[in-house]
Amino acid sequence: MKKLLFALISAYGMLSAQAQKESRLQEVTAVASRTTNSADGYTTNLRGTDIARGKMAVDVLPFLPNISRENGTFKINGLAVSEIYIDGVKLSDLSELDNLPGEMIDKIQVRYLAGADQNAALSGGSILITLRRPPEGGYYGSVTADADWYRSCGFGNEGLSGIINYRYKNLSIYDNFYIGGSKLQETAEQWLIGPELNTFLTENTRSDGFDFRNRLSLVQQFNSGVQLGASYLIATTSSKPFSLSSDGNIMSAIDKRTSTTVQEGTLQFSMPLNHEGAVMELIADYLNRNGHEHTSYTLAAENAGATHNKNNLNLWKFKADFLYPHSRNLTWKFGTSVQKISSAFTPVISVESDRFNISTSPSATSGLTPVVYASAQGIIRKLRYSAGLNWQLNKISYEDRNAKVTTDNTQWAINPTVQIMMPFGAKMNHAFMLNYKHTLSDIPYSAISSVINWEDSYNYTVGNPDLKAQSADMIMAGVSLFRNKINITALYAHSHNRIYWQTFQSVENHDVFYTKPINISGQGVWGFGAEWIEAPLRWWKFKLSGRIEITPENITIDNTHYGNTRFKEYFALNNNFSFSGDWGSMLNLNFEPTFRTLDRTYHAVYNIEGRIYKTFFNNNLQIAVEFTPAGNRRRLDRQSGMNKISYKYTTPVQNIGLSLIWNFSGGKEVNVDVVDGIQDYRETKDNR
Repeated sequence: MKKLLFALISAYGMLSAQAQKESRLQEVTAVASRTTNSADGYTTNLRGTDIARGKMAVDVLPFLPNISRENGTFKINGLAVSEIYIDGVKLSDLSELDNLPGEMIDKIQVRYLAGADQNAALSGGSILITLRRPPEGGYYGSVTADADWYRSCGFGNEGLSGIINYRYKNLSIYDNFYIGGSKLQETAEQWLIGPELNTFLTENTRSDGFDFRNRLSLVQQFNSGVQLGASYLIATTSSKPFSLSSDGNIMSAIDKRTSTTVQEGTLQFSMPLNHEGAVMELIADYLNRNGHEHTSYTLAAENAGATHNKNNLNLWKFKADFLYPHSRNLTWKFGTSVQKISSAFTPVISVESDRFNISTSPSATSGLTPVVYASAQGIIRKLRYSAGLNWQLNKISYEDRNAKVTTDNTQWAINPTVQIMMPFGAKMNHAFMLNYKHTLSDIPYSAISSVINWEDSYNYTVGNPDLKAQSADMIMAGVSLFRNKINITALYAHSHNRIYWQTFQSVENHDVFYTKPINISGQGVWGFGAEWIEAPLRWWKFKLSGRIEITPENITIDNTHYGNTRFKEYFALNNNFSFSGDWGSMLNLNFEPTFRTLDRTYHAVYNIEGRIYKTFFNNNLQIAVEFTPAGNRRRLDRQSGMNKISYKYTTPVQNIGLSLIWNFSGGKEVNVDVVDGIQDYRETKDNR
């Protein structure tokens, strides 16, 4: 089940003011170039560019330097992106990028690594999207309607969404809504091979769902420079997944009904402290997620178990930041934050069986994560730098309420971050960058829970209350040539207490396997990447990129030694075409060869996708057709002792979608401020 967690809106006006103060320290302006490099990344201006025209934001990002989209996840230099913002709105659901027209984007700032002012769990950098301001508008926005057709299940995923920004005098109003239905049908095959197994299985999964979300933000600015903001988010999602498995003789099924409601409220206060640009910002945030899940299990047409579970999650977070420009060449930033979490799992009905192991014990989790940081940004001649240090503590308590047993775990770390950038060349068209960061991941709340989640009738996952949060040291180096036309990067990361989902065989049922997270000893990985961005013709622009990760294994797990050197590769070709008559198109190819890691083998996948669009009425109306003509789905092999479990998705990838987008604007030219929630809650899951 796809879980959604929507964050709210952050104080954009405050961030903009900070950016103005810091830009004089960070930017290296290249004449006639749309991109400026900084100590921690770069900023590119997309207004009026061909790559933004006729696309959604989700399709624009992969055309930018050092950014790729792999299996639905955005990466910067091969590391998963930690945060994406749209005008200060922090996204936890990337579907918003699916509905944001690229032509609404003014500029995008890319930070290679998270800074010291952020949670030490964030490592893969950030993407900050700034939307354009309508030339004559006190308001602007868009309305999008779309529908998709899949070869596997016909029409599905119809949706209607809208965004509006409006300002009345010193009051900014922001609203973002989405309502839509989803439909999914997947087919798959499994092989269970071992000393006592030789089973071939087929699986069919279908699901219908409904999603709604709306967030409203109000920001009041005062003539004194004080800013007061508030925001509220409500989001609901429901789904009905049904999975049917068969080995040719016996059929088994899992029928679920899930519903989740998320609410979040945020208060923000910022105030200038002097006339030199010093600023104080205070944020308080509360989030609640409440869910229900009804599940019934069937084996050989007979009821084999049932559950009705309730989940409740509460998070409180308080944050204080201070910005202090010391001089034209040095800016200080320091602050603190504290986050408290409490969650409860309550089984209302639990009917066990010999086949399906289910969760019967109520449990509770509580955690505390304080952070203190200080950082500096500055210039030494041509060298731009950003350096910071934070201290973070992870304290967690897990309680089995039936057994009345409590497990406590506390970790802390001091986490430095250093980033430098040096431009070079006669026209300063090239740049060298070097970054270092120590990370301490969040407490893996979702991975410690004893709740059992069945993926199908032969596989489930369960948490491990004894897990420790993982940490890592990372060094990243790179060079950008000819104003980011050619980019070369190298990365080394060494992890500690890495969380790995190990596969086990059920003692009660030998054809049932489950995964459980464990901590494994330190492991290092090397990464090398290169990309070429070029426009060989006036109407054609492409980006060709490739990356390889090298992992020397030297570890023993359950008496099995893994000592091979593993290679993971990724290749992509992104093409953008712009034609006369307001026509345009996009065609992208992605290929990931087979790679191995410890006891798992991920077989090769590829995908070809495109988009054709036409605009009308001075670009106010756009009609677009998206399509996926070919591709190969994933096959995964896992080893558990002498047993091998293979799972292959056999669903056809072919699909076609139609979207209608209406853009509108009017009034006076203003800047619209929004307030963003600051909660960070990420789930640690096994990836099948």
